[in-house]
Amino acid sequence: MECSEPGAIRDDELIAYLEGEKVRPTVVEHLARCQKCSSQLASYRQVERKLTHRLYRWDCPPNQVLGDYLLGMLDGDVTLMVQTHLHLCVLCSAELATLTNFLAVEPLVPAYTVASEEAWQAAPQGSRQPLQEIKRTLGQAASGVRRIAALLLPPQPGLAYQRSVTRQDITWPRTYAAQDVTISLQLESGPKSSGTLQLIGFVTRQGTAVDALQGTTARLLTAEGVTQTQQIDELGNLIFSALEPAVYTLEVQLPEGTVVVDQLSLSNQE
Repeated sequence: MECSEPGAIRDDELIAYLEGEKVRPTVVEHLARCQKCSSQLASYRQVERKLTHRLYRWDCPPNQVLGDYLLGMLDGDVTLMVQTHLHLCVLCSAELATLTNFLAVEPLVPAYTVASEEAWQAAPQGSRQPLQEIKRTLGQAASGVRRIAALLLPPQPGLAYQRSVTRQDITWPRTYAAQDVTISLQLESGPKSSGTLQLIGFVTRQGTAVDALQGTTARLLTAEGVTQTQQIDELGNLIFSALEPAVYTLEVQLPEGTVVVDQLSLSNQE
């Protein structure tokens, strides 16, 4: 298969488009009508996802080890290894800071569970707001389904061809983490002149194969209710199309609870 207009776009423009950078309008138009170049773009995206899955945080200690480190439960050698890693890894440092802040919240919820609604009602007025925040982060929803808040991670070090990661005005892609689940999200524009958006997700779970989450249900909600429901495919991908700019909540429904990405503001980036 040959390009319909050889030389119309350059490889660096294709990669720039993949990374969400602003490109010439002719690049977008060419990709819409050229099967060869659109297939090449899809191949680049697939390679990026595979590399992210294989290399992302490959040398980071498990969440359990970070928790044990914070609680002083590790032996001397392991403690020294974790301390050395924390000096080098901004992601683990941010995760440790988040855990430290959570444990500092008063009143502390025993065994990392959420107080019952009756206990919250009986609590002094001044302590109710912290309890609400804990319930939002780790608690049981009114339906009894455990809701696990996914935290936004700092931008990860980019691959060699990822030029956009050094720009401070880039807000996409984003990576969220909740326990052993990682959700990478990319926002793209929908069809030209439609004004809609497309949210592309890549969901992985530490210690499991990519296809382990195949068929897992994910929902996108607004304040009015559920907007779309999709299933994760065999490669861990998730696509929500034809979205209107708005603030959404993403829910990934796992057997032991629902991972929640809250306050997901989607808007046209032009």
